[in-house]
Amino acid sequence: MSEMKFERILCAVDFSPDSLAAFSLALKWTRSDSGTLLVFHVIEAQPTVLAEALIMINRKANDAMARLIASARDEVERSISSEVTSGRAYVEIVHRAREWKAGLVVLGARGLTSLEEVIVGGTTESVVREAPCSVLVARPA
Repeated sequence: MSEMKFERILCAVDFSPDSLAAFSLALKWTRSDSGTLLVFHVIEAQPTVLAEALIMINRKANDAMARLIASARDEVERSISSEVTSGRAYVEIVHRAREWKAGLVVLGARGLTSLEEVIVGGTTESVVREAPCSVLVARPA
């Protein structure tokens, strides 16, 4: 599929159509390159969110992640792992890409947008600017 080989691919998902397209592309690259795929989700909780609500959001994110990973287990020969964390999405994605030594970050062109992202700039744009590696931006077909 590609001339470039990536041992470690980080795919950031927010379960939007664009991020699911990114997940599909990351699977193809992982399959063709026999790489390792880390599927990463960041919960951007607001300070006003109650602890109980945050626990519920975290549980829903982990359930959605488990279903997404289970849907792809048979497609990739090497390992797929997942991680759910909280914080500012682009900061956490860039930090995880550095820490994990990702060769490629794959994410959707548009995600589930907050008002702050419209004003400050989107997660994808910030990751493209700050990532320590190549970034592939996906759109649904």
